[in-house]
Amino acid sequence: MLAFIKYIEKLIIWGILIVMLTIIVLAFIDIVYEIAKEIIKAPLFIIDANGLMNLFSIFLVLLIGLELLETVKAYLKEDIVHVEFIILVAIIAIARKAIVWDFKKYTTEQLIGLAVMIFTLGVTYFLIKKSDFKIKIPKNQ
Repeated sequence: MLAFIKYIEKLIIWGILIVMLTIIVLAFIDIVYEIAKEIIKAPLFIIDANGLMNLFSIFLVLLIGLELLETVKAYLKEDIVHVEFIILVAIIAIARKAIVWDFKKYTTEQLIGLAVMIFTLGVTYFLIKKSDFKIKIPKNQ
């Protein structure tokens, strides 16, 4: 019974990998399309600040996807949850939010909250890397 459950778990993880790869490839195609669209529109070969911020936002979303893919691959290969990858995904996601921050839309308190999250995740990442901490999930015999 445990072998069957482990087989289903591996099947689901492979399914997740395939779906994530599809999404990442589509996101890459979207990046190329958005860059081409920004370059072609007048004035030619000039990307304004708003267009640049949108492109950076898309790049960071792609980075988040790649880090998530790395986490799932590591779990599939080693049955180890690499906590540092998960923290990196969170850092990238919050950094993305900080990069595309609209100061007219959000309050100072929300910005301070974002800064606290970034600081806390940075300290957490530093401590995890310094200790080389990993969670080992025992393999079923």
